[in-house]
Amino acid sequence: MNKQVKTRLMAMAIGLVYLWFGALKFVPNLSPAEDLAKNTIDQLTFGLIPDDVSIILLAIWEVGLGFLLIFGFLRRQAVILGLVHMVCTFAPLFFFPNDVFGEEPLSLTLVGQYIIKNLIIIAAFLSIYDKKEVVQKAHTPTTVQKQSSHWILAGKNLFKKA
Repeated sequence: MNKQVKTRLMAMAIGLVYLWFGALKFVPNLSPAEDLAKNTIDQLTFGLIPDDVSIILLAIWEVGLGFLLIFGFLRRQAVILGLVHMVCTFAPLFFFPNDVFGEEPLSLTLVGQYIIKNLIIIAAFLSIYDKKEVVQKAHTPTTVQKQSSHWILAGKNLFKKA
């Protein structure tokens, strides 16, 4: 299987998870992460967005991101939106440590495990990120031949013998 197919499948898999988890948030009390999401958004926005509005906005974000990834639209922008979302999912580690960490050293609650598994999603996002090729336009010609020797300039700073 070539790299392009693998990248496409990974994007579709992440998109399916986003679509599914986001769709659950449209129905009150259906998502097991609803309270955590509402409380986290409340902390991140200093209580400026009501809980009922914040969960719908999050659902729209997640479902929209899911569609973008599944259908391959605006992949670079989708990955950036996904990474922003993923960074925000780590906020409960700081806001609600009692809900995230168990009593034993390095132990996690189910909520903590739910958050830490997002490291895998971050790695997947980074692997499907399409780097934008920058086309550099220079005023110098790409091929110049010097009159007095047999060296030519082919491309940017690449000398080769003619």
